[in-house]
Amino acid sequence: MNNKILSATTALAGIMALSSAQADVSVGGTFNGLWGDGDSYASQQRISVTESAYVTYTDTLDNGIGIEGTMAYESGAGAGTDNAGDFDISFISDMGTVSFGNGLSGGPVDSMDSHPVKSSFASSRKLPQGLSADYEDGDGVTGAAGFDDNNQIVYTSPKINGFTVKAGIGFGTTAGYDDIMAYSISGKIAGFSVKGGIVDEGNTDSRTGDENYMIGIKAPKLAGYTIGYGLYDSDSGDSYTVVGVKTPKIPGLGATFQYEYFDVDNPGSTADDDGSIASLQKSFGGGVKASFEYHFASVGSNEDVENFFIGYKIGF
Repeated sequence: MNNKILSATTALAGIMALSSAQADVSVGGTFNGLWGDGDSYASQQRISVTESAYVTYTDTLDNGIGIEGTMAYESGAGAGTDNAGDFDISFISDMGTVSFGNGLSGGPVDSMDSHPVKSSFASSRKLPQGLSADYEDGDGVTGAAGFDDNNQIVYTSPKINGFTVKAGIGFGTTAGYDDIMAYSISGKIAGFSVKGGIVDEGNTDSRTGDENYMIGIKAPKLAGYTIGYGLYDSDSGDSYTVVGVKTPKIPGLGATFQYEYFDVDNPGSTADDDGSIASLQKSFGGGVKASFEYHFASVGSNEDVENFFIGYKIGF
């Protein structure tokens, strides 16, 4: 067992000793697999297979403050990832929640870096395969440490007039990179779910004072349909918009169909890039899900970039 996991275990044991109240312990995890085929792959190719497990301990201290500690272990294959053990601890009160750790509890913009209707559960891609944008969502800055890679501190406010505010700092450990600051606010206006966020990468060797902005809007369901809109913009120049729709379950199939269209603005490019993702997702119950995705992209002079993805997710 490595030192990182040993430290997490020791910390969790110390937390348990702080309170004599009845505590709750839960265990869970996921198995994910993703395969790709198409123009970006020579043949059907396994992109990633990951397994994760976590233990969560919740309790209330004698002073009334809630406490939640989570230890997680994830292994990856096919994507160059290493085994990793992570630990988070959160203190919960009427004044809000303060979380410390590796980002298991989520950074300020973690709930915003998916597509507006979250079409792709088997991967973290935000753009169709073939498109690219110089945009960072705060989970990990290229070549540096992000919220999910290193220690962070995040404050989450209680709801104020229906809105929640988050602010966080991610501590980078790579020379030449400053800490990452992130802020977000989310709530509802006239039935529309609205989110706004900022990620400040600070001064880095390759990007000076770069900030990324994001807005997400999701309309109330209409006849079972969900419509979403997202705008992502970077100081470095790139930006993209995305609109998406998620249908009710298709009769006889039991799957939902989701479609999203992306328009990427790359300054200096002779033509704007665009693309789309169409996917079918089906839940089989018991935490088992499957997805089929088709990605199409038009990139500059290359008008047809097509890729197909098949994924599965098993939760327990």
